[in-house]
Amino acid sequence: MRFIAFQDVFRDYTIFSTNEVEKVFPAFDRKVLVAWQKKGYLQKIRNNWYRFAKRPLHEEDLFIIANKIYHPSYVSLESAFSYYQFIQEGVFRTTSISTLKTTHFDTPAGYFQYRNVKPSLFWGYRLIRQRENSLSGWYKIASPEKAVIDFLYLNPQYEEEADFDGLRFNWEAFSAQADLGKMKRYLRYIKSPALSDRMKKFLHAQP
Repeated sequence: MRFIAFQDVFRDYTIFSTNEVEKVFPAFDRKVLVAWQKKGYLQKIRNNWYRFAKRPLHEEDLFIIANKIYHPSYVSLESAFSYYQFIQEGVFRTTSISTLKTTHFDTPAGYFQYRNVKPSLFWGYRLIRQRENSLSGWYKIASPEKAVIDFLYLNPQYEEEADFDGLRFNWEAFSAQADLGKMKRYLRYIKSPALSDRMKKFLHAQP
């Protein structure tokens, strides 16, 4: 198969799998993907997931990739903080929540980190449509409220108000986007006194 014909079909995909390729080209030889990697046409991200090497990567592309290469998962923690502008510092890894084991992948597209939570806490995310010229669909990202809860749940070392100062949290952006009533309902559902106590201290750190 000629690469240009292949590219015409998948050019609008942020990332694609060998299964998707074989649905379009049933007789496709996977060895061709290896050859195209060597020529610099493709990048192998993980297992059977690939992307076009010269395709620009935007933030939402990283979110799509994060969702797909480790499933089920949704973007949260520092990456969600950055997305909602709760923190100003650049985030050099894409952080996600998953019901699978805690792990990470250092790939040609970037560094992807996953933190484990029990299935009963795998909720509170939004489905957001990727830009119009992409066929990769939707990506899942924590709501502002759940991103904060996920962070506090997985970082019990944040115990005192002073601990939160180091986050340089953008309280103005938080106040504009987070629903405190919803956050309280989430905490009542989780029923963790320790988490509720950390949330109180987090909110008290607000100037």
